[in-house]
Amino acid sequence: MTSPVTPEGRMRIAKMIHGALMAGVALFLLVTGWVHRVTPPAPVPVSGPLLTYVGLGILAAGLLGLRVLPGLDPAPAAGQSTDQWWMTSQSRLIVRWAVVESGCLVNGVLWFISRDRVSLAAAVAGLAILLALRPSRYLES
Repeated sequence: MTSPVTPEGRMRIAKMIHGALMAGVALFLLVTGWVHRVTPPAPVPVSGPLLTYVGLGILAAGLLGLRVLPGLDPAPAAGQSTDQWWMTSQSRLIVRWAVVESGCLVNGVLWFISRDRVSLAAAVAGLAILLALRPSRYLES
């Protein structure tokens, strides 16, 4: 039989999920940056500002989506334990992280395709926002 998850276990799981999302984006950007250094640029079928605007639009839509998604309670309600707060907020946090991570990855792919530095800056900015949404911001006092 498995034992119930402790509050410390929930925090560790949240940190692992958040870290995996951030590491995936960071690793993708590092690998594509290395590939850009060792390969000549390929012709891009759709070039110009179109790809940049698409990437920025997707990141902006994700950030606006954070405003529309159900928000988190800033602290446990009266009579609610921290563990109960976490159980109700865990899925909301993961969805928020996934929305921001998807905008980062889309901009990373567009940077890989077009080599446009605006897309790279948007991916890095999204990664910084994802860092700001770290689990300890909500769960540690």
